[in-house]
Amino acid sequence: MIYPWLEPANAEFYERFIEDRLPHALLLYGPRDTGKTQLAASFIASILCLENQHPACGSCRSCQLLVSGAHPDRQEITFEEHTTTGNMRQELVVGQARKLIAGLNLTNTISRRKAAFIHPVEASNRNTANALLKTLEEPPGDTVLVLVSHDTGHLPATIRSRCQNLRVSPADSESAIGWMCSEVNVTPAEAATALQAAAGSPLKAVRMIRDGSIEQYHRVISVLDDLRSQRSGAGPAAAELADVDPELLWSWISLSAAEDLKEVINSPSVAIQVSRLQSLADRNRGLLPTPVRKDFLLQDWLIQWSRIRA
Repeated sequence: MIYPWLEPANAEFYERFIEDRLPHALLLYGPRDTGKTQLAASFIASILCLENQHPACGSCRSCQLLVSGAHPDRQEITFEEHTTTGNMRQELVVGQARKLIAGLNLTNTISRRKAAFIHPVEASNRNTANALLKTLEEPPGDTVLVLVSHDTGHLPATIRSRCQNLRVSPADSESAIGWMCSEVNVTPAEAATALQAAAGSPLKAVRMIRDGSIEQYHRVISVLDDLRSQRSGAGPAAAELADVDPELLWSWISLSAAEDLKEVINSPSVAIQVSRLQSLADRNRGLLPTPVRKDFLLQDWLIQWSRIRA
């Protein structure tokens, strides 16, 4: 399935595909939770499809091997389990790059092209990025590399310059809300609220509706409103929010502050306070992986929020 907001990027790939002018390296980039990785996987399938179709035919030997996960002409780098800790790595390591390069140097066995899928490429450490450079510039044989990036700001310029770039734009509200209403049983107003809670990602918004976390979003906003208007105190507010997932909580707190900032922009003294607390919320979110006491961070932030005065 191609989501409506992915159609421009998909159409651009299709045009290059049917005209047989695919680049040796294609970088698909844009915001998280837009479906980029699924779109890139569909590109890989078409690159390898024996019927040379986009979308891929789904029935040839290549397509069947892709479904089984055993296609010999497809290489992939993504997060993998650490061999000693058992946890998922948060970076792409040089051993993965070397394995991919070795695979690409083998002769094709099924498809007329070879394909490599690297995602998210900005997670490559320095050694991994350096190992990939020559392959990106001069891939062996008839090879197409498809890279996905959620944050090109953390992507080495040397990698980006060796790829043709294909941008996925954020979903516009109208098409996102229309799609959401067709996917889940919600009104346009409810869809719009979920889209706001998901920072503009319709895929994330639909997941939140389905798993019930949108109800937690409403609770967070209600608690912050009560605190700001002096209907509650910081202590009860912290207790009320204690069971909310910290990652979501700080994301929603930041979003709420950003929305509040729009309302007070004509009151400079209040706007400064709100802007500072939004920045503090983003900083606190970044501290979640550290040993710092999360309950203290929340209590302190809520106290400061309750003290904002016009």
